[in-house]
Amino acid sequence: MASPRLHVGDLRSPESHASDRPVRDIKRNLHCWSKLPQDLMQMVFERLGFADFQRAKSVCSFWLSASRQSKPNNKTPWMILFPKDNNYGLLFNPEEKDKFYKTQDLGNDFAKSYCVATYRSWLLMLDPKYLDFCEGKINEPLYNLFILDLLTRERINLPTLVSEFGILNAPIFWMDEKTKDYLVIGMFNEEDAVFFKKGDSSWKEMPELSLSDIDECFNMVYKDHKLYCLNYDELKIFDFSGEVPVEVFKISVRGCVPRLLRCPGRRPPANTLIRMKHNVVVTLSGDVLIVTSTRPGISKIWNFEIYKIDSSKGNKWEEIVSLGDEAILLELGLTVDTKEMSEGIKRNSIYFNGRDFGDEYDENDIFIFSLDTKKVEQPHQFVCSSVPCSNMRWFLPSFKRE
Repeated sequence: MASPRLHVGDLRSPESHASDRPVRDIKRNLHCWSKLPQDLMQMVFERLGFADFQRAKSVCSFWLSASRQSKPNNKTPWMILFPKDNNYGLLFNPEEKDKFYKTQDLGNDFAKSYCVATYRSWLLMLDPKYLDFCEGKINEPLYNLFILDLLTRERINLPTLVSEFGILNAPIFWMDEKTKDYLVIGMFNEEDAVFFKKGDSSWKEMPELSLSDIDECFNMVYKDHKLYCLNYDELKIFDFSGEVPVEVFKISVRGCVPRLLRCPGRRPPANTLIRMKHNVVVTLSGDVLIVTSTRPGISKIWNFEIYKIDSSKGNKWEEIVSLGDEAILLELGLTVDTKEMSEGIKRNSIYFNGRDFGDEYDENDIFIFSLDTKKVEQPHQFVCSSVPCSNMRWFLPSFKRE
């Protein structure tokens, strides 16, 4: 990954001691920094975040060489911006303000494609040809998908997906970075599911997850080989660790996932329309949350409620008011530990994108809802205003050895 040259301050001995020693002794002590044991240097580098890692490897040629045996210990989520009509991405690290990293050339069709999901440093890209139609099958849209590692340019092309079910909703994507096993799950019309995994020759329908199992599923999260499906009545969990997906848990969500009732044939005025979304979130410890978000009209006021399964009360939902030292990345459906980060991501907060509410004016704006203050902030406004972008997404980078 291309990165800017970061300035590191010169290493000098304290002036109070410099006058008491010969110049040759000072130079000898400075020289010792470049003679640290290789295993010690590797231990140091593997404890550094991305920014400190880049600074450390520019100290001297020995440190640069030692850094090639390690990789940054990054726990901070990053954001990728997709500049309009360009074949590269811009990466934003919240720990480094007012700075972008530019990726290498990601291919001519990158600028023409749209990112629909991320997993670690991998992107699931949708080719716009999905708007075309297959010859002789006028009513069946064509979807071209590929998987791309934005740091190494490694690419996996998926078979063309021709669906008789209609519009493809936001798919779920997972990748094992060691074995390169992967799984892509897509939903159509909140009723029909298809999947493709490494080794398959074509997309498969999921008969095990029948219409009665995932009827009206509108939000899904995949973590640790489990698929979490949320609809207006139930949350269901399916285990994908075997050859056949198996339902392992279900629970009613009535009470924390209300429906909005509307009068048939009438569309309320924009300033009275209440936008509501429900998201499944899986925490670091494996707890399942439902996050209900509402936004009245076209205002800049959001409200969030979080519900958690209380096993001590017979698997009943209870509202919680704090995430402690964790923060929610709503579009990824997971939480991150802010104690592992020096700065950049705020504790007890919910990070979301204006795109989540379908507002064309805010679709590429980054928002943070603080559970402490109950207010919404825009801490990274320069990100949204610096470069005209067609899309932006959070991801959790996994840096490989150079």
